[in-house]
Amino acid sequence: FGSIIPNSGNVINGIVMEGDADVPKGFSKHRYNNWSPRLGFAWDPFGDGKTSIRGGAGIFYERIRQNNTNFGVQGNPPLTYNPRVAAGNIDNVSPALVASGVRFPVGLTAWDAEGQIPTINTWSLGIQRELGGRTSFDIAYVGNAGRHLMYRRDINTLPLGTTTTPGVLASVNNRNDALRPYKGYTGITFNEFGAISNYHSLQTRLSRRFARSFTANVNYTWSKAMDETDGDGDTIGYAYDRRREYAPAGFDRTHVMTFDYVYEFPQLANGNGFVKTVLNGWQISGITRMWSGRPFTLTSNANPGTLGGGVRPDYVGGNIELEEKDRFNYFNIFAFARPAEGTLGNVGRNSLRGPGVNNWDISLFKNTRIAERVNVQFRFETFNTFNHTQWDAINTSINAPNPGAILTQATRGNAGQVTSTRDPRNIQLGMKLLF
Repeated sequence: FGSIIPNSGNVINGIVMEGDADVPKGFSKHRYNNWSPRLGFAWDPFGDGKTSIRGGAGIFYERIRQNNTNFGVQGNPPLTYNPRVAAGNIDNVSPALVASGVRFPVGLTAWDAEGQIPTINTWSLGIQRELGGRTSFDIAYVGNAGRHLMYRRDINTLPLGTTTTPGVLASVNNRNDALRPYKGYTGITFNEFGAISNYHSLQTRLSRRFARSFTANVNYTWSKAMDETDGDGDTIGYAYDRRREYAPAGFDRTHVMTFDYVYEFPQLANGNGFVKTVLNGWQISGITRMWSGRPFTLTSNANPGTLGGGVRPDYVGGNIELEEKDRFNYFNIFAFARPAEGTLGNVGRNSLRGPGVNNWDISLFKNTRIAERVNVQFRFETFNTFNHTQWDAINTSINAPNPGAILTQATRGNAGQVTSTRDPRNIQLGMKLLF
């Protein structure tokens, strides 16, 4: 039944504990050479105080996150172990029965004892210029490179196509765990420090300082972020090919434009007190965002023969982008097929783009002084003011009935459909007493 034969050996053979020989404290090699220089400069090339050329670079480090390793693998045997008990009735369960329960292979969490420190190298070079009228313009190149970033992989899986080879599973009585490289365990989630990332961007800003009752900023960034995993807790799909995951980051947005502003309406100098109280003190402000969509990854049903996952569909030709999209057809799902057994598909990670952002938040304020040091502010705030329907998540799962099969209308299911939207228009009223 796939259980461990009683008295067949030490079920935790191969597991080491802190304090054992050749095991460093904290399970990782201690590193003391974290040289972290900083360099920066600013230069006024014309000497008139209106132009500045700035640049800088630095090396930064991140700590190793213990929560990714269950805080020192606290969940591993022999500290915890889950036997299976068949007692018939719940009132028959006892410590003795549990201790004698049938033992099955369990999963482990571990990490690389080399313990490289996640490192970020950053740099920037920019020019700022005063344009007059309290307005300035900035343009800069900003980049960084991440090295030794944490990622996870299951090291107790098999090479591609192993279990789909005829006769392989039959040779072990169809018990998958008997084929694993480390016998006696199921998945072994191994935390390593070898992932990389890169970021390059052109960042611009047109800014007007507050003057004559108006201030505003227009920011635009054109960028590209590439990585193998987006976060420390991400697990790569196929344990033997991390480079297969190198693609646009899940948080990458090619274009990001943000416009924010505050405008105070003119104040009446003349008129009676009631008129000035009603008409003075009005202010409008807002934030407008127009952003490209984030990437997303297509997945597919199939058996890669690895005892793991990471399967993506095959691209079989045709236009992926649709000229006219609707909530039932965000992309052309008929350009993809389920891959053959024992393969992972030819579509890359984060190969498609999700919906962008076109959002306007506008607020109207009324400030009224009711005493020398007491003011009342009425706030009328709207979010997604124009109530744009903004799609968000997309169903990215390809599920075809047979290996090599292209999706059809009959088998498509919900693939390619919009599954959620961003918030509709919200209106918020408020009152603040300032004293």
